Amino acid sequence: MICKKKAVPFIFLMVLAIIVHGITPIAADSTAEATSETLQIIGNTTQSNGYYTLSIIIPSGFTGGSINLYENSQLVKSFNNVPKSQQQVILNMPFKEKEIGEYSYTAEAMGDFGTIHSQPLTIQIIQRSDGKATGLPLKPSLAQSNWDGSKDYSIYMNMWWGNNGHGWLLYENDNLIYAADLVDDSPQPQSAVAVFNNKRSGTYIYRCELINEYGTVSSDSLSYTVTGNGEAPDIPLPDIAQTYPAIGYAIASETETDFEWIFVVSNPNKEYLWDGTCFDVWSISFETTSDITEVDGAHSFVKNGDTITIYLKGHERVLTQDKAITMTVRGNKRGNITEPQNVQAQLMRGDMPYPEYKGLPSSWYKGKINLTISDLIENPLEYYNGNTPIGTNHFIVYDPVNETQLIIAEPTAVDYPVNGVEGIKMWIPSRYVAMGLGFAQEIFKINPHYMTALGTKENFTFGLVPESSGYSENPVIIDGELWYWPIQKAHADGPFQQEAGNFNEVKQQYPDYLSKDAVHGNYVPITTGSDDDSSYVVSAISSAISLTMTREFLYSIPKLKTKEFFTQARDPWAEFTFVNYAYNRGVYGFLQLNIFTDHRDRALQAEDLGTEFGLSGFASHLENIRAMINASNNETENIYDAQLTWDNIEEFLNKLRLFYRNGAPTDEEWTLMTEDVERAFNLLSQHWDGNTVSLRYDFLTLLRVAKAHLPTPYTPNPTGQTWADQINSANGGTPQH
Repeated sequence: MICKKKAVPFIFLMVLAIIVHGITPIAADSTAEATSETLQIIGNTTQSNGYYTLSIIIPSGFTGGSINLYENSQLVKSFNNVPKSQQQVILNMPFKEKEIGEYSYTAEAMGDFGTIHSQPLTIQIIQRSDGKATGLPLKPSLAQSNWDGSKDYSIYMNMWWGNNGHGWLLYENDNLIYAADLVDDSPQPQSAVAVFNNKRSGTYIYRCELINEYGTVSSDSLSYTVTGNGEAPDIPLPDIAQTYPAIGYAIASETETDFEWIFVVSNPNKEYLWDGTCFDVWSISFETTSDITEVDGAHSFVKNGDTITIYLKGHERVLTQDKAITMTVRGNKRGNITEPQNVQAQLMRGDMPYPEYKGLPSSWYKGKINLTISDLIENPLEYYNGNTPIGTNHFIVYDPVNETQLIIAEPTAVDYPVNGVEGIKMWIPSRYVAMGLGFAQEIFKINPHYMTALGTKENFTFGLVPESSGYSENPVIIDGELWYWPIQKAHADGPFQQEAGNFNEVKQQYPDYLSKDAVHGNYVPITTGSDDDSSYVVSAISSAISLTMTREFLYSIPKLKTKEFFTQARDPWAEFTFVNYAYNRGVYGFLQLNIFTDHRDRALQAEDLGTEFGLSGFASHLENIRAMINASNNETENIYDAQLTWDNIEEFLNKLRLFYRNGAPTDEEWTLMTEDVERAFNLLSQHWDGNTVSLRYDFLTLLRVAKAHLPTPYTPNPTGQTWADQINSANGGTPQH
């Protein structure tokens, strides 16, 4: 919703919250409530590798004077004309690249009261351990904690992946204010934080340096304005916003020739709302024929014809609940569109295709009591047709082989040694895992044949091996023939091998699907691995969300132009190849190959991207999965089916509820959904024995009944500070599309 109001008499800048884990140092240039009556000196460490910060704590009631800092009895710093204060005052002194040795520090305060000294503090500089870095540190980024101009805030340093630093320096208005050691654990992420309290009003420009033995790399600058004013601009905005933030603007002033506009971008939600917890925003855009000459409170702006795009500052792109930012736009009136029109927000999300599938007949609606079979089945001959054409889908089901049936093949042979085993046979071990795969197809559009191939490659979840393979676990007899099932049923990472770190990242970036208290152990592992083990449902859906996150990430990086690439690529397996490799080997490892950018023309012409760029992955991951997908797509006879009781369906819904625990749907809405599904079940079961339905023929119909009760959009925005920082970093630190 776009709101406008004229004659707003003031401008107020808000900045957005950014919360990142890190160490907590002494507050730089800060004041706090009195906690001591004596002059003190403390450090952020007493044993250092050469980077540390000392803090001189002046007791409350200080009547003014000078503060001196001595190192080994030599004066190293004087703070002259320190004003009187009724509060405790903290002065910081950073040190960098100190040589090995022992340093004794004493603080001295001089004034009308005479001279007082602190107790000495000893800092020992020791030899730094050898680091793991192989080159310059990766460029760090800065973020801030507050968005309301508060005098209390934190500045965060993040380096997401790559060569680490062994020390970091923070500058404020080009003055070094903080130094600290870091642990070089390349190529793992690094983070640190500096905390500020009771900062004076004004604008502060921060930048940091990350240092190792190869050199120094500086971050971009970050600006933080302390306003001391907590009121928002008087611009009308809606009370709630979903999928996109609320945007309002006002005309602050204007003449016949020029103007000043105020834009507010807001997340007005104060309580949980599906796809409204957080908005990650690249920019806002609008149309005008006027000339824009200046924009305050933004990273930059560009004009393309009559379209103006204003890019948000890096630390202001994440709109959590009840947060807002403002920008001031100035310019000269021109043409016939002198005020903003078609104001929109551009999210940090790509234009990723989610194909639409056939739904229920138009005569069906939620809560319909007197159902007839025509409300569920449009064409019974097609609905129950047992012929299955050859499939062409790879990672995403763009072209379903059947609009109403859940087609999951069980090929009797795979023309490739899977995990080094020849003669593998694929099977579906549980009706519950099949239902989980059906949900993954209907909601996330992921090919069940990709999921069965992935599970087989990772944990033999859908793979049976012959006796000649040497395996002897879990014997299974099918059509009189003995097979073995080498799955690790008790593995903590489950049938699709979703690690805890990945699960926690998904939880951060998909807060709608995974509540704050969701834990890896309740979603990913299976319980028994038997046919009646309903934990398969949860594991399959959790892995599908993780795969979707990887796919969304590649589409969301503007400079990659991912959708355009996949549309133009000669290799029909292009999307599968890239997403699969990124999922298997890590997104950043994939991006470092620069296929979308430096090698784009070559990649577009390649007929086999996996071979062209060596994207096989660990243990021929790509070749294994592609071979199994081909085998499943070409299988037209052995299609999995199972008879489902109402208890089976109800248990599926109970497990599905784990992904909708935040309050959407409500318990009442969930009950109404279950009642609708049960009515449909009872009607569909009449085709069979009156007590069961077919997984192959009926499950998607029941799922579509349930789906009508689920919150939309079905695939909400991936959001949060981690998401925004990763997208920004992958895009090279610039927002330009």
